[in-house]
Amino acid sequence: MARGTTFRTWDDYFIPGTSVLRNKFTTPGKPHGEPDPDKLRTMEEAAAAFRLEELRQHPIVGRFDYAHMKAIHGAIFKDVYEWAGQERTAPIGQFMVKEGHSYYPAGPQLTAAAEAEYAKIAAADYVQGLGRDDFVTELAERWGELNVVHSFREGNTRTQFVFFSELCEQAGHRLDTEVFKPGNPLREEFVKARFHSQDTGRNDQLAAVLDQAIAQPPPPGRDPGGDPGRGLSQGGPALRAASLPQAPSTARSMTPHPQSVAARAARRTGRSGPETGRG
Repeated sequence: MARGTTFRTWDDYFIPGTSVLRNKFTTPGKPHGEPDPDKLRTMEEAAAAFRLEELRQHPIVGRFDYAHMKAIHGAIFKDVYEWAGQERTAPIGQFMVKEGHSYYPAGPQLTAAAEAEYAKIAAADYVQGLGRDDFVTELAERWGELNVVHSFREGNTRTQFVFFSELCEQAGHRLDTEVFKPGNPLREEFVKARFHSQDTGRNDQLAAVLDQAIAQPPPPGRDPGGDPGRGLSQGGPALRAASLPQAPSTARSMTPHPQSVAARAARRTGRSGPETGRG
């Protein structure tokens, strides 16, 4: 697929005849990128790790809105995927399902749900000025809701970690990414909590996990307040390790989950936004 082409169908994301995502690791014999999934995973993780370190040293300035999240995703995956930083365009008309857990269909519903969630971050004054308990609850709500929107075809978790680490610091807290490194029990609890959030519409388990990861505020002199567009970032190797890199998804068949996102949203009629606060 030529540079600049928009991905519109699910199959557009894959190397023809394979279940491997098209990528930028092209050679004369591999015009659509590296077709070996194991090699692609290694190459993707290396490229993303380099860009994550770059973001740690030079954070993207933004307003913690959709454009900010897209810019972070684009910076992390610009060496790997043509669609880095772009909202996914598939699947249309059915839910995207990974490991049996559903996310929003692509299209206007996804865009509206995402924009509504970023508006809530702004309405909450970027979660500044809250006591610890309220801060953790609000952080879990916003993180859980944006995760179920799942704006990007791949790389959502790594992008979310950068975004929410910066948001935490901006609000005068610090997300201790060390506790999410491989081998730490809280890493698995985080994964389970997000799936629980998707399946039940509640973010209470995610809040309980995040509560264990919120460290003491930055030391004096860091000036955590002020312009919400500063986009601070910390973490270094810990942030990279915490970001749960996985093999690029190879799933082609996407079917609606029995407990669909639409059904959960319908049960929340009357609350603000197309993807209102769950739980």
